[in-house]
Amino acid sequence: MIITDEELLALLDSEEHESAGFCPIVLYALDRTSYELASTMTLPSYVTLIRTQPDACWQWQGLFAAGAIALYDPGAHQQADYLPQLQQHEGIYAIGEDWQGGLVASYRDWCNWLAARKILLLEDHPFQGVQMQQTIAALGLSCQWVQDETTCLAALEAGDISLLVCDLSLVEQDAISLLMSQPQLQEAGLPIVLLSAHEQTLIDGARRLLHDAGFNILAALAKPLDCDALLRLLRGLYLGPLRQQRLSGQRRTIRLWQGAVLGQLGLLSSPGFQHPVWLAVTGLPSRWEALKEWLAEQSRTPSELTLLIHRRDHLLSNADRFALVLQASLAGSKLALLLDSSQHLPFDLLERLPLQAVLLGQGILPELDALPPDSLLGRFMTRIGELGITIYLDDPYNLLDVEVWRDRGIAGRW
Repeated sequence: MIITDEELLALLDSEEHESAGFCPIVLYALDRTSYELASTMTLPSYVTLIRTQPDACWQWQGLFAAGAIALYDPGAHQQADYLPQLQQHEGIYAIGEDWQGGLVASYRDWCNWLAARKILLLEDHPFQGVQMQQTIAALGLSCQWVQDETTCLAALEAGDISLLVCDLSLVEQDAISLLMSQPQLQEAGLPIVLLSAHEQTLIDGARRLLHDAGFNILAALAKPLDCDALLRLLRGLYLGPLRQQRLSGQRRTIRLWQGAVLGQLGLLSSPGFQHPVWLAVTGLPSRWEALKEWLAEQSRTPSELTLLIHRRDHLLSNADRFALVLQASLAGSKLALLLDSSQHLPFDLLERLPLQAVLLGQGILPELDALPPDSLLGRFMTRIGELGITIYLDDPYNLLDVEVWRDRGIAGRW
């Protein structure tokens, strides 16, 4: 699977969890007071509340101009160098200001943007075409449905198309051949979403082929069309570079409950690490020599590196990636697993890799609260304990009850 820089950042510090419904607007609480205030309010269903902390590397200009607002308590930032930035930039509200009106305005802007988008749907199956057109239109988008190559190209030439949603398995001509025969789509960079009833591995293969040929493939999705997935893709287009700016401002550290820092999770492009380095395997060079050179440039040894593995890495079926992890491990690097969904429990990775840590994502925490020991997740967690693997919870702002989780064998947070 192709992982873009934005997807990689989202993997490390997601604005929203896949298990939750789609929320186009994010309310960032910049301190404990504003977070507790927002938590006691009944927020609109289109809002996700995120607790975060301003970072010196934030690019404040326009950062909260679309798809989000920020809320802060002036007293909590009185001595901060960035206080003037909080006071003067768009979309940032003190707790005494009309921040709820800001949420409404942000949502209205999103809806207006959606209404101005035109989706072109290429689907030759009559029933599925009508159904998907109605589904897309119900999201507040304009959708033109076409059934063949000629009509599709005519619609594209007419202009005003924001996104092409294309079925891979057309009767007359497969979508890959159709797109490959239209180099102007590569040059224009038209965003494309592929749809198919085939298994995900085949869909991802088509995506990679078209991506490598220069097409702007946003995603390859299995049928039926997932509305939340489509809206998340559209939100990415809506925000443009804003989302990456927000995510790249988030620093993640792995800590014991007592506060001791064990490592810092980031990207190869992250500014200098102050603690032992944790890197997601996704997006790393395929050759261990290249990663070793990067470590040397950072004045780090392999023993100061932990590689974080995710199910999307398909590690055991990707020879290059597996070789990278194996060589790093033999050189003294540690291995960790990121688990953010109970729908994909990699028992095989537990048994075949010398894992030393597991990072649990926010989406899985509610299930741990009432976990039957005979459930699949219960057995997975039991096996982690039997292997002596250390567990850390997704809690960057220390909001969880430490005593409860410490008693359950959790070592710390990240």
